[in-house]
Amino acid sequence: MRVIQVGVGGFGTSWRPALTTLPDVKVVALVDINPANLREAAQFFGLPESQCFPSDELPWEQVDADVMVHSAPQNYRYAHVIRALRAGKHVLSVKPMSDAWETGLAMVDEAKRLDRKFVIAHQMRWHPLLLKLKDLVEGGELGRIGYVHLDFFYGWGGYTGSYPQAYPLLVQGSIHHFDFLRYVLGVDARRVWATSFNPPWIEIDEIKAAYVAVEMANGVKACYRSVPTRTDHCSWLCEWRIEGTKGLAEVKKDRVYLNGKEILSGWEDGEVFNNRRLPSLQKVVFQHFIDYVNGGPEPDISGRNNLNSLETSMAAIRAGETGERQELTSCERM
Repeated sequence: MRVIQVGVGGFGTSWRPALTTLPDVKVVALVDINPANLREAAQFFGLPESQCFPSDELPWEQVDADVMVHSAPQNYRYAHVIRALRAGKHVLSVKPMSDAWETGLAMVDEAKRLDRKFVIAHQMRWHPLLLKLKDLVEGGELGRIGYVHLDFFYGWGGYTGSYPQAYPLLVQGSIHHFDFLRYVLGVDARRVWATSFNPPWIEIDEIKAAYVAVEMANGVKACYRSVPTRTDHCSWLCEWRIEGTKGLAEVKKDRVYLNGKEILSGWEDGEVFNNRRLPSLQKVVFQHFIDYVNGGPEPDISGRNNLNSLETSMAAIRAGETGERQELTSCERM
């Protein structure tokens, strides 16, 4: 499988184990507007200058390749994904799928029209902590779920995305957590209420705090809270409280508790979850992508299957701006 990687610095480097250790995978072209990132990646992959593209204006999509891995910021996503799809490439993209609902939907529809595979790398779905929560819900140990409370406490300055944007938290940060919610409960979101704001110590225009109420398709109510705060522990895995008719599951500082008893505290080798082991999780995602491209079943992380996560983020923004409850339409497309 021949790969073009677009966006090779920063988070893009976490794909290297997948791109260099999985069988029959070869990087054949690199694209990045940062010259230093491009040079370093070219040296790492051993690619000549002729296979490296420092500008969007160059025809990188015409390289003889099977897939594009897109790890550039989401404001480039739509343009790059459409170019790759129309050049016959399958696409694996980091999240968020897009910075707008309309462009996310357009990419999914274009992939379907062209019979190309489009996958979103929600790698945390394979994290042991989330797998354990999902197992508790699906296994019936909690009984019928009554509610979910999900907190993402970020540092005093608030979450900042990869470039200046109006809603860095809800677009680029909270998308992870809305996807966690869908994954753990095994059901899509149906309605969203929200308010977004900045506490008085955040004196910029970017909105970095939100309270979001989500009603899932099965009627379960969830409350998501993300605020910049003085904290000694910030985790992408969030703080959780899932209560059902038979029990209570909690996550506190990356440790899982069932009815007050700790049941999970780290990886199998004892390392704490502060190390998310993203490169290892990326390999899992890439293997699912390969299987899909080679004719396997559509995975839960396909673009189509992740429309609901994207729409939840966008609906939270609209709800905060309008003060009105938002009804989600993506469930109807599944």
